[in-house]
Amino acid sequence: MDLPPLPPQTPGQTSPPEEVALCLELGQAFQAYGIPAHRFEDALARISARLGLDGQFFALPTAFFASLGKDGHHWTFIQRSPSGDVDLAKLSDLQDTTDALIEGRTSAAEARDRVRVILAAPDRWSAPLTVLCFGLGSAPAAMFFGGGWREMALTALLGSLVGLMTVLLGRRPGLARLAYPVAGTLVGFLALVAAYRFPHVSPHVLTLGGLIVLLPGLRLVVSMNELATGNLVAGTARLVDTGMTFLSLGFGVALGQRLAASLLDRALQGTPLPLPAWTLLPTLLLAAVAFVVIFKARSSDLPAIFAGCALAFYGTRQGAALLGPQFGVGLGAFALGVGSNLYTRISRRPSVVTLLPGLMVLVPGALGFKGLEFIIQKQLVVGLDTAFQALFVAIALLTGLLLAQAAVQARTAL
Repeated sequence: MDLPPLPPQTPGQTSPPEEVALCLELGQAFQAYGIPAHRFEDALARISARLGLDGQFFALPTAFFASLGKDGHHWTFIQRSPSGDVDLAKLSDLQDTTDALIEGRTSAAEARDRVRVILAAPDRWSAPLTVLCFGLGSAPAAMFFGGGWREMALTALLGSLVGLMTVLLGRRPGLARLAYPVAGTLVGFLALVAAYRFPHVSPHVLTLGGLIVLLPGLRLVVSMNELATGNLVAGTARLVDTGMTFLSLGFGVALGQRLAASLLDRALQGTPLPLPAWTLLPTLLLAAVAFVVIFKARSSDLPAIFAGCALAFYGTRQGAALLGPQFGVGLGAFALGVGSNLYTRISRRPSVVTLLPGLMVLVPGALGFKGLEFIIQKQLVVGLDTAFQALFVAIALLTGLLLAQAAVQARTAL
């Protein structure tokens, strides 16, 4: 990511010191990798205090305001920073640099050089491997939604096609947002065609599984987290963006299904044949391997990511047995949050390394998308009920994460 230079100074105006430039560059880096507003503001406040600056920060999803003062001089900036892709390896490197700076183990000049090296580094995994792992990450979702081996195989194919299209469109900034409606159209069309061709295949499972990696469930949780922590502007903006993503996917799926229905003489609604219970752990391991590549983590993070996925899945299952499916997600989120914070305290790595993949097992994005699909099909009562369930699940999930944060403090900058 290219970092813009500091704004030009007028004659007689004092040039901002290097510490100010470092704060601005770190702020842009944090926003590029999706740090929530409350963590963003807290991290930059601690950094500015360590550098001897009087700093005030206000974060939005795609920009931030910074007011910095030192030695009687004061500077105010607004920095535009569009959100980038998730990159857990670079985020880990940024946390190492940030912690070293706050603890006094590195200077501002050294930290600034390290930040620039981190941001300039190429992607850890190749595009073909990323496309493959989109498919590998989608296949387990089909099983979690009650599908069998047929759904898993077909969903892996659909997920790979979605990954290929996302990678190709992502290379053109003006076309990146088209990934959602185009992916929805492709998956909606092919899911009905597959259900027409193969018996015992559920088009709903194929649709949800094929789009699971694109569903903005994580953004929904982050936006509600920001609202719960008092960051109302950032949380509202991110929540609206999440809603627009759901609408784009829903429109694409409805269009794809309409195109398929016009070509097929009848629509089949197959009943999936679930897999035996012993396949759960291998499927979770497959999902963890895929998430390492999709979220650009280090290969050494695989055991921790697998543990996070297992904690989320089995915690939710146990919670559902004790409290019901809606409250069960809260227990799974609590277990995942405690495990992620303990991982951070032990390894000094960002909790998001295990939290993000685990949330892919928990997020209510699938329920929200299913509710939108019902609404598009004019089943308003069922659709609104499903959407409300998704919101309730998101609140339970958020409550579990907040309780986990209160029980075990991460004690890191990010």
